[in-house]
Amino acid sequence: MTTAPVPTARAATRGPALADRGTPASQASRTVRFAIASTTVTLRKGMFLFFTVALPVLMFLMFNQIFGKQIEGGETVGTFIMVRMAAYGGLGAAVNAGAIIQLERTGGWLRQLMVAGLTPRSFVIGKMVAAMVVVLPALLGVFCAGLLFAGIHLSAGQMVRSLLALWIGMLPLVLLGLVVGLALRPSAVGAATTIGMMLLAVAGGLWFPYEMFPSWLQTISRFTPTYWLGELGTWGVVGDGFPVRGAITLAIWTLVLAVLAALLLGRAARSSSRR
Repeated sequence: MTTAPVPTARAATRGPALADRGTPASQASRTVRFAIASTTVTLRKGMFLFFTVALPVLMFLMFNQIFGKQIEGGETVGTFIMVRMAAYGGLGAAVNAGAIIQLERTGGWLRQLMVAGLTPRSFVIGKMVAAMVVVLPALLGVFCAGLLFAGIHLSAGQMVRSLLALWIGMLPLVLLGLVVGLALRPSAVGAATTIGMMLLAVAGGLWFPYEMFPSWLQTISRFTPTYWLGELGTWGVVGDGFPVRGAITLAIWTLVLAVLAALLLGRAARSSSRR
């Protein structure tokens, strides 16, 4: 499977200006403008939207047609397929949106932003906000397909709870994309994100039911963020037994990846300032 191509740094520079050239802007204002520019550029990419929205929708409709009518735990299997395909679409959007940072580094845009007054911390915050925004179409696209075309019935509370759980659970995956983008060379980022997404999707039970795995793979799955992402989304539908272990696991992933991203960004900023 191929991931969506990420926007180039040159394209991103055509977004809204970080600040008015005539008047100084606060760091918060620069961060907001940068986040809006990054979001706009990403959402204009047709291939990005295809691989993160259209493809998960098509996969969901196909799997639902085959397995969706079966009943499990009082809900149709199609409901659980919908949750996991939404998680898969969000996974692709989160990792790719984070990994865009590599092209911006190599294109010299990070140095330009630092010269313009945007701090490395504001840069990361802006990238994370943009990535969390572009995750939403992936989640909403699959849920809308389930409600409109697959005959899945959810109350407003179930839908909001499941979507919110999935969306918040995407944070460590956004950070994972940032770490990959900061740690690897541009030539390796595409392959790393593709392979990483496939492994996380399979090991996390987003493509195949977790119960089908051998015991050793089930053990590994319970340490992956994608497994607990699917479980949180399912909890949003079922409403029973909040997965506390899953929330703790995702929090640990978030903390570790945030520290790695900070260290790698510091290295990238020092390298840019010497150019």
